[in-house]
Amino acid sequence: MQRLEVLGWWFNDAAPSGYPRPQLLVSPWEPQTRAAVAGYLRAGRLLETYPDDSFCRFACSHAAMGRCDLTDGRFVWPDGLVHYVEQHDVRLPESFVAHVLASRSTIAPFVVPKAKFGLFNTQPWLAWARAQGACLDLAGWDLPDPDSRSRIEAELGDLEYDLILLCRGDTREVVLRLADGTLAVHQLRAGGHAPQRLAGWHEWPIDGQPTAAPSADANADANPKVVTRGRRMASEDVFAALRRKFGGDANS
Repeated sequence: MQRLEVLGWWFNDAAPSGYPRPQLLVSPWEPQTRAAVAGYLRAGRLLETYPDDSFCRFACSHAAMGRCDLTDGRFVWPDGLVHYVEQHDVRLPESFVAHVLASRSTIAPFVVPKAKFGLFNTQPWLAWARAQGACLDLAGWDLPDPDSRSRIEAELGDLEYDLILLCRGDTREVVLRLADGTLAVHQLRAGGHAPQRLAGWHEWPIDGQPTAAPSADANADANPKVVTRGRRMASEDVFAALRRKFGGDANS
């Protein structure tokens, strides 16, 4: 079975994963190349349809992002991927762009495979995205299953939050989305670190990026943000750097 290389599978704020954030892949296109790639993406043949529409990760006004996967027999992509290319300057792997240009934007005849387990190959997409610095470092973190979620809810008690996003067994930490859209990291054990706040996923460390040393000047930034970008950094290291930079518990 020839597997299809995935394109355009994105990070979901409500179900965090190792997929890339398209905001980290923005770069101007050469107009003719963009037009060729956009035309090719639109010309893909239908592989599979899903019950729910996708949504734009840039939270723009474009509501209908489609609910289908398209393919050319070698790659597979969501039908909304062309929106990211045309409207948000999101770049795609060089191997795909070269394939489009070599084909003169024409999809050669092929037999559409049956969508089944094992057909999609995500590894080239993930490897390319990590090399671009577009994936968050979520090593050690898991999406909570129903049993874990119930136990976490019990331990959090009356704490106000919107959603439990991630959990980590070795450190007994959880990532919560709060009602205002910010994130909070709580440690569910006595003597653990104080809750830490992030304005959003854009402040989370990037997978594979070298660490930036925190400033020694605690007053250098009136609106503190996470500035560390760690290679497999544990979350406690991230927040320790925050405390060194800004003092105290770095909750603001």
